[in-house]
Amino acid sequence: MIDLHCHILHSLDDGPKRVKESVQMAQSLVKTGYRVVAATPHMVAGTTWMPSVEAITTQIGRLNESLRSAGLKLDIVPGMEIAMDPQIPDLLAAKSLLPLGRSACLLIEPPFQQLPQGWQDILFSIMAMGYRVLLAHPERCSHLAGRFDVVEELIDAGVYLQVNWGSFIGMYGRDVKRTANVFARKGWIHCLATDSHNPHFPSGEQIQMAGNALARVIGIDNLRRLTIENPKNILGDQTVQPMTIIDTMVKKPKKQWWRLW
Repeated sequence: MIDLHCHILHSLDDGPKRVKESVQMAQSLVKTGYRVVAATPHMVAGTTWMPSVEAITTQIGRLNESLRSAGLKLDIVPGMEIAMDPQIPDLLAAKSLLPLGRSACLLIEPPFQQLPQGWQDILFSIMAMGYRVLLAHPERCSHLAGRFDVVEELIDAGVYLQVNWGSFIGMYGRDVKRTANVFARKGWIHCLATDSHNPHFPSGEQIQMAGNALARVIGIDNLRRLTIENPKNILGDQTVQPMTIIDTMVKKPKKQWWRLW
């Protein structure tokens, strides 16, 4: 599998504090089945979370060496989780932002509450500069959870959606879980990612639990598309395929008798 959203680098944001913890995260990811991971530290304009391109690429080089020395078959590629902000076009022009791997796709994080004023212009400006947008965990954004018409508008505009594994097992609350499942049933997800910040969240067992539950709804082929095929295509600047709508995605869940009282 390929993880396009992971805070595996140490001392750059709210991820691990030491290299040892980064290696422990790598061990957990390999055990779960990952072979490629994009290191995506937070990039929030105007804050202390503004890691330089050099700091990220240097850490990645050193971490990859440590993983090879430890016999771990995991390739770390560059990236950033970039907070949605009007300064993004200027930061791109200044070459201060990293896309995912060597692609032209940026991982953009929407705020957890309301989308910022002029968000359409921000995304249009990014794409007008030749970049694509992968929106990080939109199911956790209250604005998008309450406005599915806006989600459809984003997808129609060519924006890709990345949903967190943990959302499907309630790690961020019932409302987020409900929204993630709506996205899955509507075929609005382009890839799944860990958004991991430490070796234990989410654990391999939790990802497997989420995968098993999700496979029953969207099917194995869609699950493979979201975890292997589409992430690979994003990194390779190839066409990203939408989910295939199957019967289990449109079938309404049966009511349990105890919920009728």
